[in-house]
Amino acid sequence: MPRPAEFDWDEVLFKALLLFNEKGYAACSIQNLLNAMDLNRGSLYAEFGDKRALYKEALNLYELLFVNELETFLLSGESPIKNIHAFFDIAFLGLTDEQLRAGCLFVNTIVEMTDIDQELVDAASFKLGKLEVAMEKVLKHAQKTGELSHDKDPMALSQFLGSTIKGLRITCKETQDKEQISNIINTALTVLGN
Repeated sequence: MPRPAEFDWDEVLFKALLLFNEKGYAACSIQNLLNAMDLNRGSLYAEFGDKRALYKEALNLYELLFVNELETFLLSGESPIKNIHAFFDIAFLGLTDEQLRAGCLFVNTIVEMTDIDQELVDAASFKLGKLEVAMEKVLKHAQKTGELSHDKDPMALSQFLGSTIKGLRITCKETQDKEQISNIINTALTVLGN
């Protein structure tokens, strides 16, 4: 009978997620991961398998922490459009320079792994697509409440906002100038006006 794990699985996985997001997949050595997760090699392989399997688990955790909570936030309160504005402010203007540089694990995966590992790119794209689905649901709700004009296409808007998020994540790796980032956000969100 195998010994039970002597560590908090979610906690060590979160540490791996942070390191992968900071350094990228290729730049993270097994030793980097062992140090960050405070695990020995045997425990890492027994619990998570290889580095790639650990990365896939990190993508799953990132989805739980980011995408699933986002929809709840966006649909809370009385103003879906204000919530979208608040999301952009929190997700970009509310971060430290270090957090802005680290970016989004999904976007980072797509950028780094394109032409290297299509399965990981597809997984990250699918999970990021859930963000667009959540945005579309929120925009449809905004139309029902009269906050968004009925002549606007919620699907097209959610795709645009998703692309804006991806672009901003890459821009934030280049610069952490909050005024510039704020200008981009404010310009992009004018599409939500009536």
